[in-house]
Amino acid sequence: MTRHSNHSNPGFKAFEQELEVVKNKLTEFLEEHNQRKTPERYAILEEIYKIDEHFDIDFLYKLFKQRQFQVSKATIYNTLELLLEAGLVRKHQFGKIQAFYEKSFFNKNHDHIIMLDDFQIIEFCDPRIEQIKNDFETAMDIEIESHTLYFYARKNKSKKSSKNK
Repeated sequence: MTRHSNHSNPGFKAFEQELEVVKNKLTEFLEEHNQRKTPERYAILEEIYKIDEHFDIDFLYKLFKQRQFQVSKATIYNTLELLLEAGLVRKHQFGKIQAFYEKSFFNKNHDHIIMLDDFQIIEFCDPRIEQIKNDFETAMDIEIESHTLYFYARKNKSKKSSKNK
């Protein structure tokens, strides 16, 4: 679920550059809002940007516990709230299940299909949705800052053959 470090890997260097950018964004946000620049906040941000999937607070808490880094669930929750406000993470509430988060700074806009059978989350991007958004902006003389689209689905059951009808 998480990306593994490999210093000789070109992808690792790109990750390090992206991480530096988001750390700088966090620093700017904290300074603008007179918030403390704590090691915990930066550690949480770094771990989030290593994760390539949606995650919840419990996942982050267990991750830090495995790494023997002392951080409370309250600190994780409060840091996530700051990161949301700073535009560095995105929060999703997929139906009645708990809130999930994902990194957002370098992510393109995308939508989700939530499989109700196994709660798998499938991300997709369809240019037609972007066109619909653009059409609404023009027709209503507005600027849509962001959007969220969730489809809730179940796997199709095998179709009965015509012999069984």
